[in-house]
Amino acid sequence: MKLEEVTYQSDYTIQVKFTDGVVGSVDLTDLVEKGIFQVLKDKDKFSKPYSTGYSIAWSEELEIDAATVYAEITGKHIEEVINPELAIV
Repeated sequence: MKLEEVTYQSDYTIQVKFTDGVVGSVDLTDLVEKGIFQVLKDKDKFSKPYSTGYSIAWSEELEIDAATVYAEITGKHIEEVINPELAIV
């Protein structure tokens, strides 16, 4: 699972597309309220995300792991995303 594309949608929502075909939107409003991510309250900065392949980034210092977003979109536990062999079938 690799992050293929990330695009800004509106407010604090982004859309992501993964190489396995999974596509979805994620609202990151809660994220921009915390710690170093507060700088992203500036929507001009927030509106410029990019994919590193395995993370969603706004700069070298501001990244979130794509696996976390993948888990949220698919409803899978993060452990299943990181270690698919642990998935309950």
